[in-house]
Amino acid sequence: QAGTPTAWVAATRAVVRDRILSRLGDAPYAGVIAALVVGDQGSIPHDQWRAFTRTGVNHLLSISGLHVTMIAALACWLAASVWRRLPRRAERLPARQAGLVAAVLAAFGYALLAGFQVPAQRTLFMLLVVALAFWGRREPRPFSALIVALFVVLLIDPWAVLSAGFWLSFGAMAAILWVSFGRIELPEKLRGWVTVQAAVTLALAPALLLLFQQVSLISPLANAVAIPVVSWLITPLALLGVIAPPLWQLAAGLMEWLGQGLEWASALPWAVAARPAPEPAVLALAVAGTVWLLLPRGFPLRQLGAVLWLPLL
Repeated sequence: QAGTPTAWVAATRAVVRDRILSRLGDAPYAGVIAALVVGDQGSIPHDQWRAFTRTGVNHLLSISGLHVTMIAALACWLAASVWRRLPRRAERLPARQAGLVAAVLAAFGYALLAGFQVPAQRTLFMLLVVALAFWGRREPRPFSALIVALFVVLLIDPWAVLSAGFWLSFGAMAAILWVSFGRIELPEKLRGWVTVQAAVTLALAPALLLLFQQVSLISPLANAVAIPVVSWLITPLALLGVIAPPLWQLAAGLMEWLGQGLEWASALPWAVAARPAPEPAVLALAVAGTVWLLLPRGFPLRQLGAVLWLPLL
C-alpha cells in the first residue's frame, strides 16, 4: 500500500538498485553489486550464479549474516570512538552503550535495505539479544540468542521453514556456535578459522544434498579467499557507493577479479559432488555423525561419528 513504511523501503531499494545498474552499465558483475547492497539477486546471470553455487560462496553474494554483523561492528566502533570524544554525552551514556545502540540501528537499517530476508533477520535478532546482555552487564549466551532469533523469525513468518535460506542460515550459525563457544581452551586464530570452515561444511553438506542434490567440495578453499575479499573489501565499497557512486566501479572491478577465479575453480571436474536426495534415515545419521565429530577434543570415541556418515557417502 502506497504511503506505508513498507512501500517507502521498497521504493528506496528500487531506486538504489536502478542507480547501481545505471552507473555500472555493462559491467559483468553489476548484478552482484546490486545484490550486496539491496539483496536483489535477479540481475545476477545464470552462469555466474552457477559458478558461485559450485564453489560454495553463493551465501556471500547475497545479504548474509556475516555482512550484517560486519556493518554492525563497524558502526559500533565508529560510534564508540566518536562518543569518547564528547565528555558531556559520555557522562550520561557510556561510549560502550552508545556503540551498542549504533550497532543495532545499523544492523536494522541494513536488514531493511536488504529486504529483511531470513539471514538478515536472524543476525539482527541475535545482535539485539547480545547487545541487551552487554547493556545489562551480563555475559551473552550465543545459543540463547540463536534460539530467540529462531522464535522471532518464525513468529514473524511461520512459512519461513519452507525456504532453503532458513535451514542453511540457522544450520550454519548453529555449527559455528557448536565449535566456538563453551570450550575450555580457545584455539589459535588460524586453527579456529579452519575448524569453523570444516564445521560449516560438514553441517551443511546433508542439507545441501537434500535441497539441491549437490555439495561443493572446494567450498572451504573458495570461502577462505572469498569471505575476506567480499566481506571486508567489496561489500563496504558497495555500501559506501550509495554516498559516493564512483566506489561502485571499484567494487565491481574487485568482484570481476574474484569472479574470474571462482569461475575457473567451478570448472574443475572434482569441484562438486552430486547425487540424488538422501533418504530421511540416511540424512538423520549424517547429522548425528556431524554433531558427534564436532564434539570437543578429548571426548571418548569422537572419531566414530564418521561411521554415521558412511550411508550418505
